[in-house]
Amino acid sequence: MAGKITAKDQWAEKYLRESVWMPFGSLCNLFGQSNQGQGLTKEALKEVAEVIFGCVMDFTEKAFSRTQRESVSDEGPELPMK
Repeated sequence: MAGKITAKDQWAEKYLRESVWMPFGSLCNLFGQSNQGQGLTKEALKEVAEVIFGCVMDFTEKAFSRTQRESVSDEGPELPMK
């Protein structure tokens, strides 16, 4: 995993902190649907959840690294005029 990401404000930090939970929940649901009724122990479930979380972090990092940020002037973002 790459180094830490520096958040520039509280909203960026909030997004980075919370953005991983949607894909984590989706992959847990996928696992649950495909293994329904298998009777996993708590320990096995924890191991699977850690693997899924690792995958999600990798996927999120890959998606994040594909983004490109435009530079914004000190005056703030350029808003459309009516």
